[in-house]
Amino acid sequence: MSKNKNHEISLQDLPKSIQAHIKQLEQVRQDFVANVSHELRTPLTVIRGYIEVLLTKQPKGSDDKKALDQMLEHSLRMEHIINDLLFLSKLDSSEQPIQHKPINVATLLESVVQDAQKISGDKKHDIVLEADTALTMDGAQEELKSLFSNLIINAVKYTPPGGKIVVRWYCENGSPCFSVMDTGIGIAKSHIPRLTERFYRVDKARSRDSGGTGLGLAIVKHVLMRHQGTLFIDSTAGKGSTFRCIFD
Repeated sequence: MSKNKNHEISLQDLPKSIQAHIKQLEQVRQDFVANVSHELRTPLTVIRGYIEVLLTKQPKGSDDKKALDQMLEHSLRMEHIINDLLFLSKLDSSEQPIQHKPINVATLLESVVQDAQKISGDKKHDIVLEADTALTMDGAQEELKSLFSNLIINAVKYTPPGGKIVVRWYCENGSPCFSVMDTGIGIAKSHIPRLTERFYRVDKARSRDSGGTGLGLAIVKHVLMRHQGTLFIDSTAGKGSTFRCIFD
């Protein structure tokens, strides 16, 4: 099992001048990503709107409709990337969740699993939820929902039709734990250490086809950092994966 410890390298041992320079560079990077994402969002929304209008005027099966369908698909994917970048920028802007309150995780997971079943659709995955209804935790609901959703939807995307996905929320050695096990395509061991890097993809073509942004596991990593959590990944190519989050 690979252990992905989500702890940033401490800068405390470095000279103060270097610490300040590194923090300044990091702030410049965060501001750049946030500003570019905001600037792209509005024109992209306008473009998507016009495409949707044009699609209503095209006969089924026409070449123009096929082209517009493809344009709409890619514009939606770009919107998803921008939304994920903005969410990551928001996570970067502060070390701790802004809203820290008790969360009924079992109820939250029911909603996420329902969304996953809709996405599964004709693939008819067997999605099972095993949640301790009495186990709650303090945190930011929006952030935790994003964490849960990214891991569960990933399992749906990378599990063949008819496969099984087990979502668990339980207590282990006094710590709240969340896990997603699937019978999907699995991941080669050599890729696991880099999975939480932004835009890192094991199979770029497959990720694009599934609608992935390459940012989902980076979001998972940042949310865990903000909730004192650790990510464990156990996977074998061709035999499925288990992603497990333990909250301290």
